[in-house]
Amino acid sequence: MGALEAILAVIGLVALIALVVGWYVGPERRPPADDAAAPYVEGLHAAMRMHTVGQELEQQLYAEAMRRADQAPDGQ
Repeated sequence: MGALEAILAVIGLVALIALVVGWYVGPERRPPADDAAAPYVEGLHAAMRMHTVGQELEQQLYAEAMRRADQAPDGQ
């Protein structure tokens, strides 16, 4: 009975050491896979830039319309 307990204790000790070593080393680090969403993110950024340009153009047109309205003769 003592030999069986000794064998089980050795197996448990080996398992514990393997667990600690596995935790310390950690899983193998693989390089990240290609991001499947990258084209969509680039498209979103392009759309945001286009939106900003559109807003700036709208502000310029509004400012020009206001300038022309201030310069227009009162009869028109």
